[in-house]
Amino acid sequence: MTASDHPYFEGEYPLIIPHRGGMDIVPENTLEALAYCNQNEFTHFETDLRMSKDEVVFLHHDETLERTTNSEGRVQEYSWEDLLKVNAGKKFYDKNNIKGKRTQFISLEDALIKFSDMKFNLDLKQGGMSKKVLEIIMDCKASNRTLVSSFSQKRLGQFQKLNKYNIATSGSVKENLQAMFNSQVLNIWDLKVEALQVPIKWKGVKVLTKRFVEYAHNNNITVHVWTVNNPSTLRDCLLLGCDGVMTDRPVEMRKLAREIYGQG
Repeated sequence: MTASDHPYFEGEYPLIIPHRGGMDIVPENTLEALAYCNQNEFTHFETDLRMSKDEVVFLHHDETLERTTNSEGRVQEYSWEDLLKVNAGKKFYDKNNIKGKRTQFISLEDALIKFSDMKFNLDLKQGGMSKKVLEIIMDCKASNRTLVSSFSQKRLGQFQKLNKYNIATSGSVKENLQAMFNSQVLNIWDLKVEALQVPIKWKGVKVLTKRFVEYAHNNNITVHVWTVNNPSTLRDCLLLGCDGVMTDRPVEMRKLAREIYGQG
């Protein structure tokens, strides 16, 4: 069962979290991806946050537009009005030989309002946005259905300093490595997070072990693994006791998880 008792973690066990909405199946971090997850009744959605030139927080991973869209340049150089004109799924459609289709970026505010039954895993990809993100979450009354994470300890620390509203957070790379060290060597725990979201390995070093998961659970911390896209890896994660996985193939991985646990 999920270790943390925060409302964000409530849901089917194991928790299958579409990574950027399921980026092998739909254009990542787009309105189409959200609609896909909603139609397939996923309770959670993992995404990334960046900010436009006029400080609109929206769902997007990269610092630039080239990899996923029909435009180019740094996202911070575009107004939100101009970003809405971009075909946010163009490269996905080209790769999959889908003609004449387009989808849009979506702001964090619109995502929280339009998909009010969904829970959001929000990865801060840009500095200086913690206050804005916190305000949007609170204005949308979404504190119980959001989790904020970041690879950057600085960004995560800025958010945690402002967070007086019990919004769940996940450890940065530094905190994940600290937890790994603690689980193997020390008998201390001083991480102020509700989750550790980790890869199986980090720079050749195995992070995910039975001891790591047990250590987290003993300290009321949930463990999620990224990014899990094949059956054998999913089975390994579940055997170790992980609470959930992030995946680019959410329907496929959920079907397998349900078969493993006799829910299919």
